[in-house]
Amino acid sequence: MTSSKPNKSFIVPSTSHTYSYHYYPSSQGKPTLLFLHGFPSTSHEWRNQIFYFSQKGYGILAPDLLGYGQSSKPLDVSHYHGDSMAADIIAILDHLSLTDSNVVGIGHDWGTYLLSQLACRYQDRFKQFVFMNVPYRPPGRGRDINDINKLTKEKMGYEQFGYWLFFTSQEAGTLIGREWERFFELVYSDDAGAWKEDFAALGGCKSYLESSKKLPVGDWVGNVLEEKAVHHEAFGDDYSAPLNWYKRAIGNLGQDEEIAQLKRGELKEKIGKETLMITGTKDVVCLAGQAKASMPSMVEKGKLVIEDLDAGHWTMLERADECNEVLERFFEGGVGGGTSKI
Repeated sequence: MTSSKPNKSFIVPSTSHTYSYHYYPSSQGKPTLLFLHGFPSTSHEWRNQIFYFSQKGYGILAPDLLGYGQSSKPLDVSHYHGDSMAADIIAILDHLSLTDSNVVGIGHDWGTYLLSQLACRYQDRFKQFVFMNVPYRPPGRGRDINDINKLTKEKMGYEQFGYWLFFTSQEAGTLIGREWERFFELVYSDDAGAWKEDFAALGGCKSYLESSKKLPVGDWVGNVLEEKAVHHEAFGDDYSAPLNWYKRAIGNLGQDEEIAQLKRGELKEKIGKETLMITGTKDVVCLAGQAKASMPSMVEKGKLVIEDLDAGHWTMLERADECNEVLERFFEGGVGGGTSKI
Protein backbone atom coordinates (compact mmCIF):
# COMPACT_ATOMS: atom_id res chain seq x y z
CA MET A 1 0.00 0.00 0.00
CA THR A 2 1.32 3.44 -0.88
CA SER A 3 1.07 6.21 1.67
CA SER A 4 2.29 9.13 -0.40
CA LYS A 5 -1.05 10.83 -0.97
CA PRO A 6 -4.14 10.96 1.25
CA ASN A 7 -7.15 8.98 0.11
CA LYS A 8 -9.90 11.03 1.79
CA SER A 9 -10.85 14.65 2.39
CA PHE A 10 -13.35 16.55 4.52
CA ILE A 11 -14.45 20.18 4.77
CA VAL A 12 -14.98 21.21 8.40
CA PRO A 13 -18.31 23.07 8.44
CA SER A 14 -17.40 25.52 11.24
CA THR A 15 -14.16 26.78 9.65
CA SER A 16 -14.47 25.75 5.98
CA HIS A 17 -10.98 24.23 6.28
CA THR A 18 -10.39 21.30 3.96
CA TYR A 19 -8.36 18.44 5.39
CA SER A 20 -6.92 15.67 3.26
CA TYR A 21 -6.04 12.51 5.13
CA HIS A 22 -5.23 8.83 5.02
CA TYR A 23 -8.04 6.80 6.51
CA TYR A 24 -8.26 3.04 6.94
CA PRO A 25 -10.84 1.65 9.37
CA SER A 26 -9.81 -0.63 12.20
CA SER A 27 -10.69 -4.28 12.51
CA GLN A 28 -11.01 -6.72 15.42
CA GLY A 29 -11.72 -3.91 17.85
CA LYS A 30 -8.26 -2.39 17.58
CA PRO A 31 -7.90 1.36 18.14
CA THR A 32 -7.59 3.98 15.44
CA LEU A 33 -4.20 5.67 15.37
CA LEU A 34 -4.33 9.43 14.82
CA PHE A 35 -0.95 10.51 13.42
CA LEU A 36 -0.12 14.24 13.62
CA HIS A 37 2.99 15.34 11.73
CA GLY A 38 5.32 18.31 12.17
CA PHE A 39 7.33 20.73 10.03
CA PRO A 40 8.38 20.50 7.26
CA SER A 41 6.37 17.36 6.64
CA THR A 42 2.97 16.02 5.74
CA SER A 43 1.12 12.82 6.53
CA HIS A 44 3.79 11.19 4.35
CA GLU A 45 6.10 11.45 7.37
CA TRP A 46 4.21 8.45 8.80
CA ARG A 47 4.54 6.20 5.73
CA ASN A 48 6.35 3.42 7.60
CA GLN A 49 3.81 3.45 10.41
CA ILE A 50 0.77 3.66 8.13
CA PHE A 51 1.84 0.55 6.26
CA TYR A 52 2.92 -1.44 9.32
CA PHE A 53 -0.08 -0.80 11.56
CA SER A 54 -2.78 -0.93 8.88
CA GLN A 55 -1.59 -4.44 8.04
CA LYS A 56 -2.14 -5.41 11.66
CA GLY A 57 -5.74 -4.22 11.79
CA TYR A 58 -5.25 -0.86 13.44
CA GLY A 59 -7.31 2.00 12.15
CA ILE A 60 -5.31 4.80 10.54
CA LEU A 61 -6.13 8.51 10.45
CA ALA A 62 -3.20 10.60 9.25
CA PRO A 63 -4.13 14.09 8.04
CA ASP A 64 -2.13 16.70 6.25
CA LEU A 65 -2.43 19.34 8.97
CA LEU A 66 -3.53 22.91 8.38
CA GLY A 67 -1.09 24.70 6.09
CA TYR A 68 0.37 21.52 4.61
CA GLY A 69 0.10 19.24 1.61
CA GLN A 70 -3.37 18.90 0.15
CA SER A 71 -5.14 20.53 3.12
CA SER A 72 -6.14 24.20 3.32
CA LYS A 73 -3.28 26.71 3.54
CA PRO A 74 -4.61 29.94 5.05
CA LEU A 75 -2.06 32.74 5.38
CA ASP A 76 -3.72 34.48 8.34
CA VAL A 77 -2.05 33.29 11.56
CA SER A 78 -5.38 33.42 13.44
CA HIS A 79 -6.36 30.15 11.76
CA TYR A 80 -3.52 28.36 13.55
CA HIS A 81 -4.66 28.80 17.13
CA GLY A 82 -4.75 25.57 19.09
CA ASP A 83 -8.43 25.68 20.01
CA SER A 84 -9.50 26.05 16.38
CA MET A 85 -7.21 23.35 14.98
CA ALA A 86 -8.10 20.91 17.78
CA ALA A 87 -11.79 21.45 17.06
CA ASP A 88 -11.09 20.72 13.38
CA ILE A 89 -9.55 17.36 14.28
CA ILE A 90 -12.48 16.49 16.52
CA ALA A 91 -14.82 17.35 13.64
CA ILE A 92 -12.96 14.84 11.46
CA LEU A 93 -13.25 12.18 14.18
CA ASP A 94 -16.98 12.88 14.42
CA HIS A 95 -17.34 12.73 10.63
CA LEU A 96 -15.75 9.27 10.69
CA SER A 97 -17.91 8.21 13.68
CA LEU A 98 -14.79 7.73 15.82
CA THR A 99 -16.61 8.68 19.00
CA ASP A 100 -15.96 5.67 21.26
CA SER A 101 -12.67 6.93 22.77
CA ASN A 102 -10.81 4.07 21.07
CA VAL A 103 -8.36 6.48 19.47
CA VAL A 104 -4.64 6.83 20.18
CA GLY A 105 -3.19 10.29 19.49
CA ILE A 106 0.40 10.30 18.18
CA GLY A 107 2.26 13.53 17.53
CA HIS A 108 5.73 14.47 16.33
CA ASP A 109 7.35 17.92 16.28
CA TRP A 110 4.55 20.52 15.86
CA GLY A 111 2.09 17.65 15.82
CA THR A 112 2.72 17.42 19.57
CA TYR A 113 1.40 20.97 20.01
CA LEU A 114 -1.86 19.96 18.37
CA LEU A 115 -1.89 16.72 20.38
CA SER A 116 -1.36 18.77 23.56
CA GLN A 117 -4.35 20.89 22.65
CA LEU A 118 -6.44 17.78 22.07
CA ALA A 119 -5.28 16.34 25.40
CA CYS A 120 -6.19 19.41 27.41
CA ARG A 121 -9.49 20.06 25.63
CA TYR A 122 -10.82 16.65 24.56
CA GLN A 123 -8.91 14.15 26.70
CA ASP A 124 -11.92 11.85 27.13
CA ARG A 125 -12.00 11.23 23.38
CA PHE A 126 -8.68 9.34 23.54
CA LYS A 127 -7.44 6.02 24.86
CA GLN A 128 -3.72 6.83 24.93
CA PHE A 129 -1.25 9.52 23.88
CA VAL A 130 2.20 9.32 22.26
CA PHE A 131 4.58 12.28 22.10
CA MET A 132 7.60 11.93 19.85
CA ASN A 133 10.72 14.11 20.31
CA VAL A 134 8.68 16.99 21.77
CA PRO A 135 6.89 16.69 25.13
CA TYR A 136 3.35 17.60 26.11
CA ARG A 137 2.86 21.34 26.49
CA PRO A 138 0.23 22.27 29.08
CA PRO A 139 -2.17 25.10 28.19
CA GLY A 140 -1.51 28.69 29.17
CA ARG A 141 2.28 28.54 29.07
CA GLY A 142 4.21 30.97 26.91
CA ARG A 143 7.85 31.15 25.94
CA ASP A 144 10.41 33.89 25.38
CA ILE A 145 12.51 32.73 22.46
CA ASN A 146 15.17 35.36 22.97
CA ASP A 147 15.70 34.28 26.57
CA ILE A 148 15.82 30.61 25.56
CA ASN A 149 18.33 31.32 22.82
CA LYS A 150 20.54 33.35 25.14
CA LEU A 151 20.51 30.65 27.81
CA THR A 152 21.15 27.76 25.44
CA LYS A 153 23.94 29.65 23.68
CA GLU A 154 25.65 30.02 27.06
CA LYS A 155 25.07 26.40 28.12
CA MET A 156 25.33 24.45 24.85
CA GLY A 157 27.29 26.71 22.53
CA TYR A 158 24.42 27.30 20.08
CA GLU A 159 20.95 28.83 20.16
CA GLN A 160 18.40 26.02 20.44
CA PHE A 161 15.67 27.99 18.67
CA GLY A 162 17.66 30.48 16.62
CA TYR A 163 15.91 29.23 13.50
CA TRP A 164 12.55 30.44 14.86
CA LEU A 165 13.62 34.03 14.23
CA PHE A 166 14.31 33.21 10.58
CA PHE A 167 11.17 31.10 10.16
CA THR A 168 9.01 33.98 11.44
CA SER A 169 10.63 36.59 9.21
CA GLN A 170 8.82 37.99 6.18
CA GLU A 171 11.30 36.49 3.74
CA ALA A 172 11.45 32.95 5.09
CA GLY A 173 8.58 31.35 3.18
CA THR A 174 9.76 32.42 -0.27
CA LEU A 175 13.48 31.97 0.45
CA ILE A 176 12.92 28.40 1.60
CA GLY A 177 10.68 27.86 -1.42
CA ARG A 178 13.37 29.12 -3.75
CA GLU A 179 16.01 26.90 -2.12
CA TRP A 180 13.63 24.05 -1.33
CA GLU A 181 15.99 21.30 -2.47
CA ARG A 182 18.81 22.53 -0.23
CA PHE A 183 16.29 22.91 2.60
CA PHE A 184 15.19 19.30 2.13
CA GLU A 185 18.82 18.16 2.31
CA LEU A 186 19.32 20.16 5.50
CA VAL A 187 16.27 18.97 7.41
CA TYR A 188 16.76 15.33 6.39
CA SER A 189 20.53 15.37 6.78
CA ASP A 190 22.25 12.14 7.72
CA ASP A 191 24.29 14.11 10.26
CA ALA A 192 21.98 15.09 13.11
CA GLY A 193 24.76 17.12 14.69
CA ALA A 194 24.96 19.40 11.66
CA TRP A 195 21.77 21.05 12.86
CA LYS A 196 23.68 22.80 15.66
CA GLU A 197 25.42 25.13 13.19
CA ASP A 198 23.37 24.91 10.00
CA PHE A 199 19.83 24.83 11.36
CA ALA A 200 19.30 25.71 15.03
CA ALA A 201 21.92 28.43 15.53
CA LEU A 202 20.96 32.05 15.07
CA GLY A 203 21.30 32.83 11.36
CA GLY A 204 22.46 29.29 10.60
CA CYS A 205 19.56 28.10 8.47
CA LYS A 206 19.45 31.20 6.28
CA SER A 207 23.23 31.14 5.85
CA TYR A 208 23.11 27.50 4.82
CA LEU A 209 20.40 28.12 2.23
CA GLU A 210 22.39 30.97 0.72
CA SER A 211 25.68 29.04 0.70
CA SER A 212 27.06 26.28 -1.52
CA LYS A 213 27.45 23.84 1.36
CA LYS A 214 26.02 20.36 0.82
CA LEU A 215 24.81 17.84 3.39
CA PRO A 216 24.13 14.18 2.59
CA VAL A 217 20.54 13.01 3.04
CA GLY A 218 20.01 10.06 5.37
CA ASP A 219 19.42 6.75 3.62
CA TRP A 220 16.49 6.23 6.00
CA VAL A 221 14.56 8.73 3.86
CA GLY A 222 14.35 6.17 1.04
CA ASN A 223 14.82 7.03 -2.62
CA VAL A 224 16.05 10.59 -2.35
CA LEU A 225 14.89 11.75 -5.78
CA GLU A 226 11.41 10.32 -5.23
CA GLU A 227 11.16 11.78 -1.74
CA LYS A 228 12.29 15.19 -2.93
CA ALA A 229 9.56 15.09 -5.58
CA VAL A 230 6.91 14.18 -2.99
CA HIS A 231 8.11 16.99 -0.72
CA HIS A 232 8.18 19.61 -3.48
CA GLU A 233 4.70 18.68 -4.68
CA ALA A 234 3.41 19.16 -1.13
CA PHE A 235 5.05 22.54 -0.45
CA GLY A 236 5.65 24.14 -3.82
CA ASP A 237 7.68 27.35 -3.93
CA ASP A 238 6.32 29.04 -0.80
CA TYR A 239 6.38 27.72 2.79
CA SER A 240 4.59 30.76 4.26
CA ALA A 241 1.41 28.91 5.28
CA PRO A 242 2.98 26.19 7.47
CA LEU A 243 5.42 28.71 8.97
CA ASN A 244 2.37 30.22 10.68
CA TRP A 245 2.73 27.47 13.27
CA TYR A 246 5.93 29.23 14.35
CA LYS A 247 4.40 32.71 14.17
CA ARG A 248 1.57 31.67 16.49
CA ALA A 249 4.04 30.16 18.92
CA ILE A 250 6.61 32.96 18.99
CA GLY A 251 3.80 35.45 19.64
CA ASN A 252 2.25 33.24 22.34
CA LEU A 253 -1.08 33.70 20.58
CA GLY A 254 -3.99 32.18 22.47
CA GLN A 255 -2.11 32.09 25.78
CA ASP A 256 -4.34 34.61 27.59
CA GLU A 257 -7.47 32.75 26.52
CA GLU A 258 -6.03 29.47 27.77
CA ILE A 259 -5.16 30.98 31.15
CA ALA A 260 -8.74 32.22 31.47
CA GLN A 261 -10.10 28.80 30.47
CA LEU A 262 -7.87 27.09 33.03
CA LYS A 263 -9.21 29.37 35.76
CA ARG A 264 -12.76 28.46 34.73
CA GLY A 265 -11.90 24.76 34.83
CA GLU A 266 -12.53 24.29 31.12
CA LEU A 267 -9.11 22.79 30.33
CA LYS A 268 -7.13 19.94 31.85
CA GLU A 269 -3.57 20.84 32.77
CA LYS A 270 -2.34 17.26 33.27
CA ILE A 271 -2.77 14.11 31.21
CA GLY A 272 -4.67 11.39 32.98
CA LYS A 273 -4.44 8.75 30.26
CA GLU A 274 -1.61 6.33 29.52
CA THR A 275 1.13 8.26 27.75
CA LEU A 276 4.30 7.28 25.89
CA MET A 277 7.18 9.71 25.38
CA ILE A 278 9.65 8.70 22.64
CA THR A 279 12.87 10.70 22.52
CA GLY A 280 15.60 10.94 19.91
CA THR A 281 18.87 10.94 21.82
CA LYS A 282 20.73 12.64 18.94
CA ASP A 283 18.13 15.38 18.39
CA VAL A 284 19.94 18.70 18.97
CA VAL A 285 16.81 20.87 18.80
CA CYS A 286 14.12 18.86 20.59
CA LEU A 287 16.35 17.65 23.38
CA ALA A 288 15.75 14.26 24.96
CA GLY A 289 16.90 15.45 28.35
CA GLN A 290 14.39 18.30 28.42
CA ALA A 291 11.53 15.98 27.52
CA LYS A 292 12.52 13.41 30.15
CA ALA A 293 12.79 16.11 32.80
CA SER A 294 9.44 17.76 32.07
CA MET A 295 7.07 14.91 31.25
CA PRO A 296 6.75 13.28 34.71
CA SER A 297 5.16 16.43 36.17
CA MET A 298 2.66 16.65 33.30
CA VAL A 299 1.23 13.12 33.41
CA GLU A 300 -0.49 11.43 36.34
CA LYS A 301 1.81 9.16 38.31
CA GLY A 302 2.01 5.61 36.99
CA LYS A 303 0.65 6.52 33.55
CA LEU A 304 3.85 7.55 31.78
CA VAL A 305 6.49 5.50 30.02
CA ILE A 306 9.58 6.94 28.33
CA GLU A 307 11.53 5.25 25.55
CA ASP A 308 14.84 6.52 24.15
CA LEU A 309 15.71 5.82 20.52
CA ASP A 310 19.19 6.27 19.05
CA ALA A 311 18.03 8.79 16.49
CA GLY A 312 18.02 12.45 15.58
CA HIS A 313 14.83 14.39 14.96
CA TRP A 314 13.12 11.95 12.58
CA THR A 315 12.66 8.98 14.93
CA MET A 316 9.85 7.39 12.91
CA LEU A 317 12.06 7.36 9.81
CA GLU A 318 15.56 6.87 11.20
CA ARG A 319 14.55 3.96 13.42
CA ALA A 320 11.35 2.88 11.71
CA ASP A 321 11.33 -0.77 12.79
CA GLU A 322 12.36 -0.02 16.36
CA CYS A 323 9.86 2.82 16.57
CA ASN A 324 7.06 0.56 15.36
CA GLU A 325 8.00 -2.06 17.94
CA VAL A 326 7.94 0.50 20.74
CA LEU A 327 4.58 1.84 19.57
CA GLU A 328 3.03 -1.60 19.22
CA ARG A 329 4.25 -2.64 22.66
CA PHE A 330 2.59 0.43 24.13
CA PHE A 331 -0.66 -0.03 22.20
CA GLU A 332 -0.90 -3.65 23.32
CA GLY A 333 0.48 -3.46 26.85
CA GLY A 334 0.14 0.15 27.93
CA VAL A 335 2.67 1.59 30.34
CA GLY A 336 3.34 -1.93 31.63
CA GLY A 337 4.94 -2.79 28.32
CA GLY A 338 7.55 -0.05 28.41
CA THR A 339 11.10 0.05 29.68
CA SER A 340 10.97 3.22 31.82
CA LYS A 341 7.65 3.45 33.66
CA ILE A 342 7.11 6.62 35.68
